[in-house]
Amino acid sequence: MRIAVIADVHGNLIALEAVLADLRGAAPDLVVNLGDLVSGPFDPAGSAETQMGLGCPTIAGNHERELLSGGEGALDAFARPLLSRAHLDWMASLPATLSLAEGRVFACHGSPAGGDLEYLLEDVGSGRPTLDREDAIRRRLAGIGAAQVVLCGHSHTARIVILDGVLILNPGSVGMPCYRAGEPLPHVVETGSPHARYALLQDGPAGWAAELRAVPYDTEAAALQAERAGRPAIAHSVRTGWLPPA
Repeated sequence: MRIAVIADVHGNLIALEAVLADLRGAAPDLVVNLGDLVSGPFDPAGSAETQMGLGCPTIAGNHERELLSGGEGALDAFARPLLSRAHLDWMASLPATLSLAEGRVFACHGSPAGGDLEYLLEDVGSGRPTLDREDAIRRRLAGIGAAQVVLCGHSHTARIVILDGVLILNPGSVGMPCYRAGEPLPHVVETGSPHARYALLQDGPAGWAAELRAVPYDTEAAALQAERAGRPAIAHSVRTGWLPPA
């Protein structure tokens, strides 16, 4: 079984279209979408339509929850009035986690045990995400059953980790290479390149193989959308993969 994994599109349809074109060449049996679908200063409605049209297993991230509950975050506030009732109803129907491939694959946005706001693999105590300790990650894996693979997003940080025989995969973000956050501690995420990210999984006789992919796309067009939405810092990060100086 070959699975393509996308996450954290954040409304960046231009990046999403580049990823979908690339993954079609990989001919996956299944595409899985790990949430944070439309909240971003790009094209929320267009990206919603495209993701709905995939008809693939999709979970809700923290931004779906916040957007639907009336949260006042700037990315959600930008997206909300641009979405149709059908878009909102679709997001409201999405589960928080999924069990796939007869229970061999567990999909979540944040962590299995901690929900959509907890990083599964990262510690941000230094102000930037670093790979956390084995015992800390192990606690966050509670609830995966007999899964051999755990898929997660949220941190926008592409990683492949093996712990206790479980492959943990974060594909990185399709549409948002950088951000600043205040919780659980103030921190920044920077990928250092503007590529649109996704991952591929392949089940074989020796076990699961995983591949992280970084896809070039028209970042200038996406950056101009962010600038028109009044988000110059996001425009800078989309162009460069780095945040502008604080």
